[in-house]
This record gives sequence, structure tokens and C-alpha cells, in this order.
Amino acid sequence: MHRGVWGLPAVLAAVHFCGWGLCAPPAACSDRSPSGATGDAIAGGLLQLPPEHLTGKNQVSNSTFEEGDSGRMLPPCWSVDATTVHQGQHSLRFTADQGCRPLPALSRVSRGPNAGRSYTLRAWVRITEGSNLRVRVSLHDTKDRGFVLGETDFASPGATWQQIVREHIDLLPVHDGHPLEVRAEVQGTGGSAWFDDVELVEEDPPALSAFLLYPNFHGFLWSNGPQEIRVQIDVGLREPPTALIRASIKGEGGGTVKCLERVARASQELDFDGSSFTLGIYQLEVELVDRRSGKRLAGYPAYRITKVSGQYQAGLMNYISPDNFLVHLGKKRFVWGAYDRFSARFRCRQCLYSDENGYLEIPGLAGKTTLENYADSQINAEMNILPFAGVQVVPPRDQLTPWLEVLNREGVGHLQIVNNWIEGSRSRPLWATGWSDMELWTRLASTMKGKPGGIGYYTYDEPRPDQIPAVFEQYKVLREQDPGSVDYGVLLSPSQIFRWRDASDVLGCDPYPVNSLLNADAVAYGATSPPAMLLTSAWARAAVRQVHASRPIWMVLQLFHMAGFFPTYEQMKMQAYKAIINGATGILWWGFVSERGLEAEWFEENDHQSYLDFRRISKEVMALEPALTAAPQPELLASVSDPHIESLVKVQGNRIVIFASNFLPEPTGDVTFTLVPGALTSGSSLGVEVYSENRRVPLNKTKSSAMFSDSFAPYEVHVYILNTEVASAHLGRLNEKNSAHE
Repeated sequence: MHRGVWGLPAVLAAVHFCGWGLCAPPAACSDRSPSGATGDAIAGGLLQLPPEHLTGKNQVSNSTFEEGDSGRMLPPCWSVDATTVHQGQHSLRFTADQGCRPLPALSRVSRGPNAGRSYTLRAWVRITEGSNLRVRVSLHDTKDRGFVLGETDFASPGATWQQIVREHIDLLPVHDGHPLEVRAEVQGTGGSAWFDDVELVEEDPPALSAFLLYPNFHGFLWSNGPQEIRVQIDVGLREPPTALIRASIKGEGGGTVKCLERVARASQELDFDGSSFTLGIYQLEVELVDRRSGKRLAGYPAYRITKVSGQYQAGLMNYISPDNFLVHLGKKRFVWGAYDRFSARFRCRQCLYSDENGYLEIPGLAGKTTLENYADSQINAEMNILPFAGVQVVPPRDQLTPWLEVLNREGVGHLQIVNNWIEGSRSRPLWATGWSDMELWTRLASTMKGKPGGIGYYTYDEPRPDQIPAVFEQYKVLREQDPGSVDYGVLLSPSQIFRWRDASDVLGCDPYPVNSLLNADAVAYGATSPPAMLLTSAWARAAVRQVHASRPIWMVLQLFHMAGFFPTYEQMKMQAYKAIINGATGILWWGFVSERGLEAEWFEENDHQSYLDFRRISKEVMALEPALTAAPQPELLASVSDPHIESLVKVQGNRIVIFASNFLPEPTGDVTFTLVPGALTSGSSLGVEVYSENRRVPLNKTKSSAMFSDSFAPYEVHVYILNTEVASAHLGRLNEKNSAHE
């Protein structure tokens, strides 16, 4: 499954094909008149999760220590022990002593070019009775300064053997081929600890996995939008020479209305033409079959696809456009949002009201109310951590509806936090005691549904993969009960987005590079010291790739104090444009929160400039929203002379807007941007505007080309605006492309 994330898809024709003698008997894959189930439109998507898949080979040699210290580097106080074992004849022992330094025992793991990217790390451990030792095992990239890639939690297992496990350590492609290191680690000052059966198990990909590329929102196939149904299929079998992929779309009664068969490959895309489908409900099913016998080798859970009318689409408060932008109240938006917290030290402790007046008076910054701060900084979306984690949604104490109403008047949409609205969560709303999760989610959805001040739900925040089943069940209820809402979730890094991409509508991650310590990803991409501003670029790009550019990515960017520093205006600017250049269709800032955010800067640090800087970058970015929501036009830029300069080209009216970023921490000068011949029919004699920098660079235009040059400081970003007419040959194609993405 994970190996297929980076493979280039083989785009195949959207017709039933039975050439080359490859198809099963016609009855197994035949089409009929397309007619879906009638009735109310039901939001779709993946209907159930695939089963867990953890099989694989242990990559640690001598993991049972039967060969003594072979393959190990043992510091002082570590030894191979024959007296206390989990199984076999030996284990690894640490004995605490005053002369011991907390150095780990090491085991190197070599990796070939085709090594996997997903691992389970596990070990059996115990300590002496009464010891204060804590133990864990961790995985490191030896090429990237030995930084950690994954680790188990520290455990105090006691005198009986206990297994510690960390499943699903997923690596980005930047670590391909890098040698790894498994470490046994100990904290504490007294007693002994033992490790045995220390394993790094490579998680083989499942035999078959599928991902619905389009429709890209709740399975809705808009009758007034693109009609291609596209599915990405990955096959994990190492040698499937006689296997076929069979993809079927079934309608009312389970009859097949469209069917495709293809020779199984490691990664490929299949496309169906849905233009002849009537309005209604369909299911997409994918299976792997033996080409000769027709035996089913593997299957994948079905996706529900619902074809709906333009009238139904127009009645939704929110949906995702085919090009992955939020459409809120009928308007395509670039999401510019913030995390907030009202129970802050400097505002108010509760801030939950059953009428609008209380919300209108919540104090903010710069002598303004909170709502005025939102308007002042162009925010069009907010996610409130507290107190809305426990907001009442039941009349007569409904505290959510008045908040949605005042937000709507300010042009702001609300994301309701619900990752704690699950049985067993310590923060589950107290007023919901005695309610089932289904009752709680359904009541929330009925309160949010149809409210113009709502965008949707915030369903997970930096979770572990074992939370996927609970999140997925909540997501299914929310999308079906409130189909005009958007579910959003955020991961710590993009490495596991492929696991979560069917558990929410929008995904994101949070790099937080300003004065943060380097990590393995940052070093692998080329960072040499903090702040590793390239991480925003790299992680946004990785997130987009893991969803095959078929889901919105809203990055969470740093707007808080860390280790004595708050992001400067330039660092805010770098973060924003690096995310945009690499495919983000929205940004949420952390945030308007009390601990280290703008509020603490204003009141506690007496730093008023941070708010003014954020207001400045907000106004600059959102002034470009019409360009941001337009389709990318990379074909207009023939070349950029430095390969480390990232770029994004958009066209808005008679303006070509080029976003550019220096990916690396080294400066570079004389970077030349060359437009394709005929891209410009006329150009300004004043040159190219460098947006928000109060300067211009010369535009050198000849009969065959137009070009301009500029320099970049480390990680620096620039936005170039060419106020000119686009050549008519390009304009027709661009207008056609833009209309297809609306």
C-alpha cells in the first residue's frame, strides 16, 4: 500500500477492454444500462476500512541474542546475559551503576533500494523488582544524523516480561536506501533491565488497495462537473504475473453497470466515464483475480458514489470543488484560518453563551473584540479548541447556534472540534453522559446542518493509527447526517497521510519550523540548522503526493512562541507561500491561543508587532485569493534557471502571478524565469512587480521569449505579478481549463 504512494500511475482508457485474451469470461465483466438506486442522496466514500495488515520479515539480525553481541554495539553497562531470557538462551542486559552513561545499545539495519517504508518495532522487556528504570526501543536514520524515526513509549514493565510495540513507523521517500539503527534505551539510576526478541518487522503492503481519486468529496459525482470516475489501484504482491484487476461499478440491485479489467501492476489508475449515469447511488468495487482460473485473490472495501444534480450541489452549505478548494455558501475559497481558544488567561474563562451578545463582546487584541480581530486579519475559518470542545448543542442551552450566527455575519466559518466526542475520551462533553456516540454525533450534526456559519468538523489532531477505526466511524456518521459539511484532520507529519486519507475530507500536517529542533526529515531534505523552513515545502508536497493531488491539503502553520522566538513577518511569509507553492489549498494558523500564541505575545510578552505582522501577511495573501483559487498554469513558465527554486504559476484576469521559493538554506542569485514563447502579447515597460516588496525587476522581452531575473536569500519567497495580456492561443486553453475546475 505504501510502496504505491510514490509510483507514477499508468492512466488507462475508460472503456471496457478484453483484448489480448486477458479478460475472464464475458459474464464476469460485462456492462449494462447505468441506473443507480433512486431516493434521497446519500453521502458516500469508503464504506468500511480494510483489515489491518502487519505481516512481514524481521530486519534485525541476531534479534534473540543467541549469537552473543554479534551485530551489536554495546556501551559500558550493557552485556549479553544467559541467566534471564524471554525465550532461547540469551538476552540483552543493562545494569545501572554510578559510572554508567545513558548510552543505548545499537543494532544496524541495512536497506536496499526496494526496501519498504512501513515498519513495526517491538521488543520483550523486564526490569528488576523495585527498579526505577524505564525502557524503550527506537528507530533512527544513521545517514541523517541518527535522528529518530519512531519509538515506543517508555515503559516500566516490572519483573515479568512485557512486550513493547510501536506499529506503523512510516518513512517518506526521502529516506529511501538510508541505513537504519535500532536502539535499546534505558532511563533511571538503579537496578537492571533486559531486552529480548528485539525486532524491526517490515510491514508488507496489502495484496490490493484502492483509493477513489474522483469524486473527491463524499462520493458526490456532480452532474454539472467532470464525469470521470477515477480510482488509484496498488498491488502489493511481489510476483502477480497471472493476476487481473477487475473494477466494477454497480447500481440498484447490485447489477454491474460498468466494468474494467486490466493486467495487475504495482500501481495504476483506472477511469470510468460516468456521463451516462442517471442520478442515484452506485458502488465501486475492486478485486484481484487470477487470470486463468478466475479465482478471487483479494478484494478491497467498496466506495459509494452518488450522482447528484446541480440543484442538490447548490443547496449544500459547503463542498469541495473538483480542484480541491472549499466552496462555502457557493463561493470558492482559499481557506485562511486560525486555531483559537477562548478560555484564555487574558480573555475569558468560559465564553459559552446561549445568545449572541456574549460572543460579540469577547475581548481580543489591539483594542478589538475577537470577532473584529478575525475580520482585521482576513480570517475566513476558525477552529476553537476550548471551550467548544464541550459546547452544548441541545436546546434550550444550545451554545453553538448563536456562535455560528455571529460568525456568519463576519464571513467566517466554524470547524467544530469533535476528536474528543468519542466514548472513552476524558474530555467527552459532560452533558452527554448516558448518550451513545451515535446519539451524540447525530445531535451535533442536526445542530450544525444547514447553518451558514458552519464549515464542518475537526475530527483528529496528531493521532496514532490505532485511532483510525473510531475516527472513521465518526466520519461516516457526520458525512451522512450533514452532507454539506467538511471533515478536517491533522497529522504530526505527512508520512501517514495514506493511512488517513479515507477518514476525512481534508487533511493536513504541522511542520512548525521556527526555532524548532531539526528532525530526520529536515536533515534529509537538506537543512543544516534551525529554522528548517524547507520543512513546510517538503511536507506540503509530500502530503499532496500521498493523496495523489485528489484531496484538499490545509497546512497548519506556526504562529506561536517557541524557545524564545515568535515567527517574524518574513517567516510567516515563507511558511504561507511555501505551503501554497507545494499544493496547499488552505492554511490554518496555530494560532490565536493563549499559551504561546498571539494573545500571549500581546499581553504577556508586550510584543504587539507579531499581531501587526500577521495582519499584514493575511491581507497580502488574501488579496491574491482570486489567483490562488484559479487553476495552476505551469505550462506558461518554460524554465527556471536554478532547480532549487520552487514555483507555482496562476492566471487571474490579465495578470500572470508566479509564486517562487528558494527551497534550500543557501542564497542564490541571478535566477532567471523564462516564459514560453507567445505567453505575453504585451508587457509593462515598468517591468515585473515583486508583490508586497515595493520593487520591480526588468522584463526582457524578445520576439521569441520573455524573461526576468532575481535573487533569493536562504529560504526566501517572492511573488511576481506580470500585468499583461495573455496571448490568445493560451487564453482559450486556460479559460477552458479553469471552467473545468469550477
